[in-house]
Amino acid sequence: MADQVGTCAICGTATATSRRRHARYCSNACRQRAYRQRVNEPVMALDSFIGRDAELLRLTGLTDTRMLTLVGAAGVGKTRLIKEFVGSRATLVELASATDVTRACAAALGEPIREPVLSTLVRALAGRETLLVLDNCEHVAAECAALLEPLLLGCPGLTVIATSREPLRVPGEVLVAVPPLSITNAVELFIDRASANQVGLRLGDRDVLAALCARLDCLPLAIELAARLVTVLPVKELLARLDDRLELLNRGNRTAAERHQSLRAAIGWSYDHLSADEQHVFRCISQGPRGFGLDVAVQACDLPSDRVLVLLSALVAKSLLTFTAAGRFEQLESVRLYGRERLAEQFAGDVPGGAAANLKVVRRGPAPAANH
Repeated sequence: MADQVGTCAICGTATATSRRRHARYCSNACRQRAYRQRVNEPVMALDSFIGRDAELLRLTGLTDTRMLTLVGAAGVGKTRLIKEFVGSRATLVELASATDVTRACAAALGEPIREPVLSTLVRALAGRETLLVLDNCEHVAAECAALLEPLLLGCPGLTVIATSREPLRVPGEVLVAVPPLSITNAVELFIDRASANQVGLRLGDRDVLAALCARLDCLPLAIELAARLVTVLPVKELLARLDDRLELLNRGNRTAAERHQSLRAAIGWSYDHLSADEQHVFRCISQGPRGFGLDVAVQACDLPSDRVLVLLSALVAKSLLTFTAAGRFEQLESVRLYGRERLAEQFAGDVPGGAAANLKVVRRGPAPAANH
């Protein structure tokens, strides 16, 4: 019986195929690579996925986009959303603890790490269709950009979806903003997770639940952490204690990354990756209202207006601040409380009661040099 020509499922090389036996791989190396890829596929989540219809619809409409980045604040649910969207179609590269992005990608793809690694990846991926998900890119954004531009140019079948708290700024990148949940979905998430923590739980008035979720900025991470407390606190009492949320919300999943073990750690991850000037402005603006204009920020920071605008823009890009259609800057309440906490540490708690109203208290601290 004459053999027919097939192609290797990994590298596309021609393989001999008969009616009795289909050779999926051209070599044992490709067979092992396929196994390693399967090991690294995202698995189905163990809990329910709630909401995000608009975001999933937007992602579905961008299936022809080769470089897509989901951006949003700490704890907003970027990783969960992208896993729901791609299912098991992608190779997941977890970068939260990575120091070498290129090697992390090679390992996840099952490619042997040979120098130069980038050239090895380009050769391996150039002839095949690949969906690559890079998760938690914010602290290695420059390294991701340096890898992805030549990789996308050299591999026409490659599609990359990244999650990050800031854009990667790669040519051709399309950004999808991931906002907090709607109030309706946030309440549904709280009920689902709270019920899992205590079977038969009666949560009471939905208006109280809605107020609780609104105070938590409708952030999925904050809501899931708060849901763990229903075993020891009635919802109304939990709502009354939310000024202390950074102390209270500290019991994440044991298997979660350290930065998702508490609300403070999640926001702190973003703060720790700011420059000194960005940290200064972040602390200053936390003393005012959630929404404010540029003039108020300039007064708070005691820096030139242009310099403050540049630094506010950086905080917007890094998902620690938003700029609204009304032309004002806004902070999530949880982020604002974290900023106040850091400012209090700076001044050892010596903040006069009236200072928060006019923000001038921050002038007691040394302002960074206005380098341009």
